[in-house]
Amino acid sequence: MTDYTTLAAVKRALGSVENADDVLLMELITQASRTIDRFCAGADNYFVKETLSNVILRGYISEGVLRCWPPKPVIESVSYLAYRSSAGENWHELDPTKTEIFKSFVSWNGVYGQGKVQVNLSFTGGFTPLPDDLVNAATLLSVRFYKEIKSGLTDSIGVAELGMLQYTKALPERVQVMLKPYRRIVL
Repeated sequence: MTDYTTLAAVKRALGSVENADDVLLMELITQASRTIDRFCAGADNYFVKETLSNVILRGYISEGVLRCWPPKPVIESVSYLAYRSSAGENWHELDPTKTEIFKSFVSWNGVYGQGKVQVNLSFTGGFTPLPDDLVNAATLLSVRFYKEIKSGLTDSIGVAELGMLQYTKALPERVQVMLKPYRRIVL
């Protein structure tokens, strides 16, 4: 698994240079990275650039255009593309050089059929390097996890009606806003 921030970045955010909690911080960095993956896409290593082969996913055909959303935030290239209407049907291979890539989805013009299909796809996608705002979100979430452990905070503190501080373990609004552009949306 790949972490989305570094120990040095988290320690800078905490204002710490001590090495006493390095093991804990590394564990929390990994936990924060996986939390971001699951919040944005429901899969681990979503943002990491990698080449994936024979990924089976859903797609659809409308007006002769096949569309599908591979499980990466950006798609760099497609090396294999095939589709079928049902599991009992043979795959219809398409020329991957004619695939159109639109950031996070791919399409192929000139197919027969209509409606939902299964797609078999081999592709390269992900970020190298990771965007700064994604690294910052991972850093902030790691710091949040660390402070929760060290301070012994429970799910909530305070009473809103009395104007007292409220705290919840929900994903911080600031982190959610930072991650919004990276959420995987499949039409």
